[in-house]
Amino acid sequence: MTELDTSVRTPTVALAEFAAGLELAAVPEAVRHEVRRSLVDWLAVTLGGSTEPASARLRGVARRVAPGTQATVVGSADRTTAPFAALLNGYATHVLDFDDTYNPPRTTIHGSSTNWPVIFALAELSPVDGERALAGYVAGFETEARVAAAAGPAHYEVGWHVTGTAGHVGAAAVASRVLGLSTAEAVHALGTAVTQAAGLKELYGSDCKALHPGKAAMDGLLSALLAQEGFTATATSIEGRQGLLRVLSPDPDPSLLTEGLNTSWHLGANGHKAYASGSLTHPTVDAVLTLRSRNGFSPDDVLAVRATVHPYAATVTGNPSPVTKMQAKFSLPHCAAVAVLKGRLTLPDFEAETVNDPAVVRMRERIQVEVDPSSNKRAATVVVELADGRTLRESVRENRGTPGNPMTDAELERKLLDIAVPILGPDRARVLAEKAWRVDELADVAEVVRATAT
Repeated sequence: MTELDTSVRTPTVALAEFAAGLELAAVPEAVRHEVRRSLVDWLAVTLGGSTEPASARLRGVARRVAPGTQATVVGSADRTTAPFAALLNGYATHVLDFDDTYNPPRTTIHGSSTNWPVIFALAELSPVDGERALAGYVAGFETEARVAAAAGPAHYEVGWHVTGTAGHVGAAAVASRVLGLSTAEAVHALGTAVTQAAGLKELYGSDCKALHPGKAAMDGLLSALLAQEGFTATATSIEGRQGLLRVLSPDPDPSLLTEGLNTSWHLGANGHKAYASGSLTHPTVDAVLTLRSRNGFSPDDVLAVRATVHPYAATVTGNPSPVTKMQAKFSLPHCAAVAVLKGRLTLPDFEAETVNDPAVVRMRERIQVEVDPSSNKRAATVVVELADGRTLRESVRENRGTPGNPMTDAELERKLLDIAVPILGPDRARVLAEKAWRVDELADVAEVVRATAT
């Protein structure tokens, strides 16, 4: 390995030192509990995503090119190599757009999709205890969140999928901690992941979107294994003149890479989804469901629904005429229309039967999306005009599942059981939930992922 002077504390070196050396004892208990919550949520959405046709197609490719017995593929009887398990499980996590969402003003990431698949793939190569798994998850999430924040809103606006780009760095940080790499090795792991970072928003609405975190998990794992074998990168891969931030963002802020490192924790502001759609649709759905529940109006009486949202929400989710499931998940008009008609928004409401239902199509035509630049991404104001002359109004400041309005532990466990019971049966599903809540007590966390096999 080329000698690397880690005494020159570039931001990349500082992040590598943090990731490689993080001890769970240094992490506040409230943050550790967020890791447990994220695992319960990850198991739910990854089991659910494993049943998707696109996940089955990816498994088919893995059977052809990566036959193996190293690692579990969640929700299936398949086993494959560790890197492909990270890919397949990361893909399944995100394919439903039902996974956790860290959504501060500067960025949006889905940390579980890039981090847990790495931890479990490595745990099946060599035992990993629960404390090391939790430390690895925190190291990965914090690294990913800092890179995403440093890249800033412009990185997303020009067309990058942040979970794909920053997620590569987070996944390498997870693997560095779980493998016990030195700071120098972790620098090389982060750099090797950085040079593979990718993910384009142009692919939203297709099978490719979930490939971004899947590849981030796979590439981050490979990057750490390469570093362990002596593969080299540079000490400025993230913030350098031609590094990740300056190449992929028109307006980066590298100071955010290390600001508050080891003292402030982004994971405490993570969120979880109540609906299986793009997070920017959720404030509007909350408002519609509240109005419908409170006022008991008939959908037949609705003349128009006006949703006023953050500019990002209007841009990303404004599609009034989705055709596919993935398009519907990123269509605020579709999500709002279903909420008006059914008083709920569940997984089946994105299937073709509902997307193409004439009643849903007609209601979508009554949904108007407007922009308020002063709004935040977790807020929406909905006005419903009724045939009897009434005008109903509801404002949501923090949608359900966000840090300001979090889902309870019981709600997260119910989310897991609702998805896991039809796949695993009630007894196995309850055992899985119990293992997740006490993951830090386990001598080998691989028993969690093995419990998801069918």
